Amino acid sequence: MPIRHSIKQSLSRAAWHAYNTYRKGLDYNTQFSRTAEILGAPRETIQAFQKQRLEALLQHAYQTTPYYRESLKAAHFDISQIPPLEKQDIREQLDKLYSTTFTRKQRIRNATGGSTGTPLTFYQDRNYWNQRNLSVYYFDQWAGWNFGEPQLVIWGALADLEADRHWKHRFNNYWRNQHWLNGFHLTDTAMSAAFEKMHQDQPQTILAYPSSLYQFAKFIFENSLTPLGKLKGIIASAEMLHPHYRTLAETVFKTKVYNRYGSREVGLIAMECAEGRMHINCRDLYLEIDSPDPYTEPGEILITQLNNYAMPFIRYRIGDVGLLSDEMCPCGNALPVFAELLGRTTATFRAKSGALIHGGYFTQQFYDIDGVTQFQIIQESLKHCVLKVVTNEKWTEATRRYLVQSIQDVLGTTVVVTVELVDNIPPSLSGKREYTISKVDTDVDNLQKP
Repeated sequence: MPIRHSIKQSLSRAAWHAYNTYRKGLDYNTQFSRTAEILGAPRETIQAFQKQRLEALLQHAYQTTPYYRESLKAAHFDISQIPPLEKQDIREQLDKLYSTTFTRKQRIRNATGGSTGTPLTFYQDRNYWNQRNLSVYYFDQWAGWNFGEPQLVIWGALADLEADRHWKHRFNNYWRNQHWLNGFHLTDTAMSAAFEKMHQDQPQTILAYPSSLYQFAKFIFENSLTPLGKLKGIIASAEMLHPHYRTLAETVFKTKVYNRYGSREVGLIAMECAEGRMHINCRDLYLEIDSPDPYTEPGEILITQLNNYAMPFIRYRIGDVGLLSDEMCPCGNALPVFAELLGRTTATFRAKSGALIHGGYFTQQFYDIDGVTQFQIIQESLKHCVLKVVTNEKWTEATRRYLVQSIQDVLGTTVVVTVELVDNIPPSLSGKREYTISKVDTDVDNLQKP
C-alpha cells in the first residue's frame, strides 16, 4: 500500500473513532463489542435478548404512546394480538404515535417517498440512530468493510445537485475515506472518472444501489475495462438485487456481492453472509411473517423496531414479502435466516443526454410533500413523462410546479411532464405497487455473457 494511502487510512480510522465517540459516548468501543457479541451469540441468547427488549418496548409504548394505550386497553398483552401498523395509520394518527416522554427537539424527523409511491413522514430518536449504526458496522464487516479503509459508494447524492450542500458532502466523503459516484445521475463521464478513481484509491469495498452497481459494471464490461486491485466485497442495498445484477457485478469486479436489506423506517433488517443466506437482525428488530405458517407459506413482513422509543413501530407492515427458514446457516452465525425474500424494484430512467437516473431520485422529491397521498411516475419516452398523483387538501399549484421542475431538472428541460390527478393508483398484476416505471430501454439484457 502506498504511504499516502496508509496515512489517509489511519487518519480516517481516527476520524471514525472520534465521530462515534461524539455520537455514542466514551464507551463506544464497549458498545460495539457488545453489539458483535449479541449478533454472534447462540440462538438461545439472541432470543432471550430480543424477548427482553421487546417486553420493554411494549411497556413503554403502552405507558407513553396514546395510539397504543387507546388501542390495547391493557398493560400486558401478546404481541400477536396487536393489529399491524399500516402506513395509513401513521399518516392519519401521527400525533398519537409520539411518545410523551420525548420533546419535539428530541424527535428526529425522517421521511420517505415510499417504494409504494405513498409519501410517509415519521420520527426517530438519537438512540435509534446510534444502535442502527452499530449494527450496520457489524454486518458490513461481513463484506470486508472496516473503519478507515477506502470505499467506493454508488448512491443517491442529492448534495451533488445542490451547490449549497456540496462542501459538506465532500468533507464527509474525505474523513470517511469514501469516493461517491452519484447513483441518481450516471453519465459515461462520471462512470469513467469513478473507474479512474478506483485505480488511484484501490477501494476495499463498494456500497451501492443494485441497479446503479449493475449500470457501472455494464459500463466497465462494454468498454473492455479491467478493474485493478482486489476488492474484499460489494454491499448492495436499498432495492432488489436481481440475479443478473449480481452475476455481472461479481464477474466484472471478481468478488462477492453481499445483499443488505433495510428501510428508512426501521433500519437494517437482514444481511447476506458468505454462504449466501440472509440473516435477520434480531438485535434491533422483532420480525414476523403475516402467514398461517411462516416457514412454508410466504407472507407480508411485519417489523417491530426495538430501539425507536420516540415513535414506536410495532408490527409495521413494511410492504415486502418473505418466507422464513428453520435451518441453521452453515456459516456458523446463529441468527435466523430468510428462505425467500421478495422486495420492491426500482426503475432506472434515461435522460435525453444519455444519463441514467435512478428511480430513488424521484422518490426523494416527494419527501415531506404534504399535498400528495400517492404518486407514480411513468417515462413514456425520452420526450414525455406522466406523473400520476392522488392529492389531498394540501395540494397546491406550487406543488405541481415544483414536481414538474424536479423531473425536468434531470430528464431535460424540454421533456413534457403531464400531471394527472387521479383517485387511485392500482397495483400491478403482480400485486406490487410500482412508483417509477420507465418504458425507455435502459437495461441491456442481450449483452454477450462474460
